[in-house]
Amino acid sequence: MTKVAIVTDSIADLPPHVAEELEITVIPLIVRFGTDIYQDGLDLSPDQFYEKLKKSKVLPTTSTPSPGTFASTYDRPAEETSEIVAITLASKLSATYQVALQSTGLMERQSE
Repeated sequence: MTKVAIVTDSIADLPPHVAEELEITVIPLIVRFGTDIYQDGLDLSPDQFYEKLKKSKVLPTTSTPSPGTFASTYDRPAEETSEIVAITLASKLSATYQVALQSTGLMERQSE
């Protein structure tokens, strides 16, 4: 039986213990509050996000991780399996899906 690795972005809001228990790799989205930049789930917890949201005069924005970030994140599970499922926000709601697809091309070039 082939092991299937799961990769998702932080928009999934998986609690860290669930991601760890199920061996799901989570790629953080970038969150900006004005000039302050955070990696969702790494240096900005949900509680911190909502606290900043209450206090900030500027609404936050998000941006997708780079294709390189996705490709390097795929490296670890790719060492253990050739089957990786990436779950992202719908392509009509976010560019994350397209970036995840672009990164698979980077992986293929790196392995040549």
